[in-house]
Amino acid sequence: MPPKVVIIGHGYLSRLSLIRSVAEIGCEVLVIVMTSDKEQEKPIDCYSKYVSHYYYCVRKDKDALVSLLLDKCVDPDQKVILIPDGDDVVAAIDNNKDRLKERFLFPHIAKEPSSMEYWMEKTHQKQLAKEIGLNVTNATIVEIKDGQYTIPTDLHYPVFPKPLATMNGGKGGMRRCDNPKELSEALDYIINTRSRNTKVMVEDYKQIETEYALLGFSDGKEVVIPGVLQFLAVSKAHPGIALQGKVVSVNGFEELVENFKALVLRIGFVGVFDVDFFKSEGVFYFCELNLRYGGSGYAITKMGVNLPAMMVKSFMGESINNMAKSIGGEAVYVNDKMCFDDWNNGKISFKDYKNYLKNSDIRFICNERDPLPEREYMRDFRKRAVVNIVKSILCKR
Repeated sequence: MPPKVVIIGHGYLSRLSLIRSVAEIGCEVLVIVMTSDKEQEKPIDCYSKYVSHYYYCVRKDKDALVSLLLDKCVDPDQKVILIPDGDDVVAAIDNNKDRLKERFLFPHIAKEPSSMEYWMEKTHQKQLAKEIGLNVTNATIVEIKDGQYTIPTDLHYPVFPKPLATMNGGKGGMRRCDNPKELSEALDYIINTRSRNTKVMVEDYKQIETEYALLGFSDGKEVVIPGVLQFLAVSKAHPGIALQGKVVSVNGFEELVENFKALVLRIGFVGVFDVDFFKSEGVFYFCELNLRYGGSGYAITKMGVNLPAMMVKSFMGESINNMAKSIGGEAVYVNDKMCFDDWNNGKISFKDYKNYLKNSDIRFICNERDPLPEREYMRDFRKRAVVNIVKSILCKR
C-alpha cells in the first residue's frame, strides 16, 4: 500500500515541488489549495500526473481546513501524512493536532508544551540562536493596536522592520528605514495591507553581502542538512525570495550547519524545515527558521537528496539510513514563478527572463516525466505576453 500524502499550501510552484518529491517514492498525492476564492481555474500543479485529487479551501477558514481533512482525506487502512506549505497552515494543523492525530501524521514540536506558533515568533528563535552561539541582529518590538503605535526614541537608524511572525504579516513593510518618518511609512503599510493589530520586529539594519538558505529534515534525534543555497538574484516582485541561486555543499559552512542542527534539536522540531541566514561585513547572521519546506527546496531534491521523501519514510516508521543525505558539486537553479512574476510586473525585461532560464542548470517547472504543469505554465505565460504587448502599444499612443 503506497503512503498517502496531502500537500496543503498557497503557491502552485512550491506545492508542485513537494508533489514531485514524494512521488519519487510512489506516494499517492492529494492537494489542498489554500485560496481567497474557491471559484478559480485549475492550478498548474494540479495538472501533475501524480495528483489523484485536489480540493480548494478558503485561506482564512482554518476550521474548514480541518473539516476538509477529516471528511475527504482520511484513509481507513493507514495514517495519512500532511505536508503543510505555509506558516498559517503549519499553525492551523498544530493548533488542531488533537483532532487530527488519530488519522494523520504531520510535522510537530516533540517537546511539550511548546507549539509551532511559539517557535514561529522571531524573538524566541533569535534568543535561542544567540544562546547556541549564532550571530543575530539587535531588535526592538513595536506593537500595533487598532492601527496605532509608538516608535521608540532609542532606535539606531538605519533599521529594518519585519513581522514578528511571518504568518501574521508576510513580507509586507520589509524595507530599509533611515529615519522615523520612513519607519512610520513602513508600519503604516503593514497596517493598511496586513493587520491593524500585530507586532513588528525592528532590527538594526545590516548591509547584506550574500543571502543564503538551507533545507533540512529532523526526526527529533538526528538532523539532516545536505547543502546550502546561495542567492544569486532576489525577486523584485517578492522581496526575500530567491529568483536564481546556486546549490553548494556544506563544505566551508560546517560550524554554522552544526549550530543550525543544534537549534532545531533544542526546539524539538520534527519535519522538514528551512533556515535563512546572510553574510554582512564578513560575518554570518541567523535570520529565521521556517518550520516548513522552503520555496527553493526542489533544488536539493534535483541534486539527489529528497528531504520530503525522507520525512514521509520516517513518519511511516521506515529506515532512512540508505537515503542520500549530502550533495556533492554545485548547480545553478532558477525559480520559474519568481521569474515570471518579476517579468509580468515589469521588474525585469523579457531578455532578462530568458537569460535566467537559459543560464540555470535546474528549473522547477520543467519535468519530462510530468509535462502537463509546464504546458499549463506556458499557456499562462503566452496569455500574459499578449496582454503585456497590448499594454505596451497602448502606452505608446
